[in-house]
Amino acid sequence: MVEKIALTEQELEEKLKEMAPEWKTGKNEKGVPYIGRVHHASKFMEGIAFVGKIAEAAEDNNHHPDIIINYKRITIRYWTHTARGVTLADVQMAEKIDPLF
Repeated sequence: MVEKIALTEQELEEKLKEMAPEWKTGKNEKGVPYIGRVHHASKFMEGIAFVGKIAEAAEDNNHHPDIIINYKRITIRYWTHTARGVTLADVQMAEKIDPLF
């Protein structure tokens, strides 16, 4: 199991570049860093099916993202609450679900 310690900004940049380059960094309303990626579905139900696939992967790995559904625009965000930042486990999940995008 991967230790869930927040990565530094430099470590995060390096890991994203190496493992999940399509993911972007951001900060939530409390200033906590996250990584996120957006999926644009062609139809609402296609987006809901996409969410189902993300949910299955998250459940299989016991590491769950925030999922924001705005009609056909689905935003996936990962960070580890207990670490108050992005951990290697978050980046690994981004890499695992990347093919679903």
